[in-house]
Amino acid sequence: MGKVTSLATAVLVAGVLGTGCDLIPVSGAETCVDWVWFETPQAQYDNATMVLIGSSVGEVGETSIYGYEATTHLIEVERVLKGDPGDGRLSISSTPQTCTGGESYPEGDPLQTDQRVIIFATQRDNGWFTMTPAQGVLPLPPGKEPPFR
Repeated sequence: MGKVTSLATAVLVAGVLGTGCDLIPVSGAETCVDWVWFETPQAQYDNATMVLIGSSVGEVGETSIYGYEATTHLIEVERVLKGDPGDGRLSISSTPQTCTGGESYPEGDPLQTDQRVIIFATQRDNGWFTMTPAQGVLPLPPGKEPPFR
């Protein structure tokens, strides 16, 4: 579970169904999200709406989630393992970390890579997002198979 820096004396924890997180409003400028942690790649797969193997071919814009800017990537899909990405171009936004003072990706955007990856995604009102900031993208070297069924 993530660490929350409290700026208020009272903290309200509201469950957000379907997102794998709890929102923790904090008095001041930002909302903190306490992300679920999956013990295995199989648990990630089981909880994702869509899972695919592919790679980012570039950034195609930004969107906002939980008050943070999220970079949206155009994804070249090699293989869909679960779910339905729909027809046409597939854009997935990289879910940002929260409680970072406004910096979306202090350790780097996990979709900003030229590597082949497994993407665990969920659909929200304004499109596809990686499931969590830390566990939405898993490197998959050429010749390797996914570590789940």
